[in-house]
Amino acid sequence: MPRLTFAMMLVLPAGAAFAQHDHGAPAPAGQGAAAAQGSPAEQRPAARQWAGQSGEWTRQPILVAAMTRGGDRFAALLKPRGIQAATVTVFAPDGPEARLRVDYPVGPEGARIESAAPQAGNYHWVVARQEIAGEAPEVRVASTAWYFSNPGPAPTAMLQRSRHELEIIPDPLPREHGAYHESEKWRFLVRWQGKPLPGQTLMLETEFGSRTTAQTDERGYATVLFPRDFKAASGDQAGGHGRRRARFVVATERMDAGWRYLTAFNHSYSPDPDRERSLAWGAAFGLAGMIGALPLLRRRAARTDFGGDHA
Repeated sequence: MPRLTFAMMLVLPAGAAFAQHDHGAPAPAGQGAAAAQGSPAEQRPAARQWAGQSGEWTRQPILVAAMTRGGDRFAALLKPRGIQAATVTVFAPDGPEARLRVDYPVGPEGARIESAAPQAGNYHWVVARQEIAGEAPEVRVASTAWYFSNPGPAPTAMLQRSRHELEIIPDPLPREHGAYHESEKWRFLVRWQGKPLPGQTLMLETEFGSRTTAQTDERGYATVLFPRDFKAASGDQAGGHGRRRARFVVATERMDAGWRYLTAFNHSYSPDPDRERSLAWGAAFGLAGMIGALPLLRRRAARTDFGGDHA
């Protein structure tokens, strides 16, 4: 009987690990057309589990998301980092003319932004800009796409409009219930003065310290491969109900007429779904093998108890 008890102790943890898999794994993401719908889970603070490092992880200008106030799905708090901006500008995919572009002041906690109209959701484009004059004049631009979790117009036309000298535009954005993931390739358009910029270097940097570069083609597109750099889940991340996420930024710069133009787009990405699926299948096969061995262990234990195994 001791051998049978030991086998059961092995089976139970494997079964528990398999049962927890579906709760913590993100849904697979597909790359669709530019008229993407977005990721509601991306903007649900209660479901977000940041897996990266705390503190400053990049020197690029970025917009950091904080929790929405009072659980309001149509408002959010964004804080500029690596850039000094008095306002944050939100561009809406559609809505009243007065709401297509709105400037929000940046306070000590950041800028509280809102959707274009009540009950209007989908992606909104958010930008912070800083102009630095002097001996080394510079323009810094931080941008992100913020999803308000309610149906709304596709952001296609919104992303096509040019707003700054040097821009990085995700093409496409993740679809509804989707996200950027490790080991996936995603495309970004680099524009200069509203036109595609070929031969431009684009740098990807993640919260885990990975850095890669890509070059834009003749149409101004750079294809970026997201690194497989997530660490193993630990503590309350393992088997949790929230999606694990880490931050990333893609950035590029250009000199023109003595001015340095630096622009960046930041968002978040999730672990490769196959990573956790493989672990779950391994646990399932191990569980099946252990269950199959139980009858043999029972018969051997029975022979031992009745004196049938004295060899």
